Amino acid sequence: MKNRSKKRNYKLTGNTARIKTGSSWPGYLLIAIFFLFAGAGATYYLFDGGKSIKFILTIDELKQFNSSQEKELLELNLELQMSQISYEKISTSLKEAKKESIELKESVLFYEKIVGKRR
Repeated sequence: MKNRSKKRNYKLTGNTARIKTGSSWPGYLLIAIFFLFAGAGATYYLFDGGKSIKFILTIDELKQFNSSQEKELLELNLELQMSQISYEKISTSLKEAKKESIELKESVLFYEKIVGKRR
């Protein structure tokens, strides 16, 4: 009887499960490629075929143009301020020169009255 029990135990535990490792991975690869292309097509359709990317690039170009215009405006403002400062300096020096000229004319008239006019 011992022989029979050993055979039964062997039959219960002796058989191992077999896993099929056939060629199912190429099918999965094809499915993955299909979904990749389907996702890319859906994304292209969702974003209007690249029009939104063109819009984003246009926004970036306009920002760059705006920054260059702001730099140019800043340079022009600085130049304007420099010209205003120089104008003010010239204006004050002209006023001083006119004042000095008037004083000199008054002194010349005073001396002409005292000495008399030159011929």
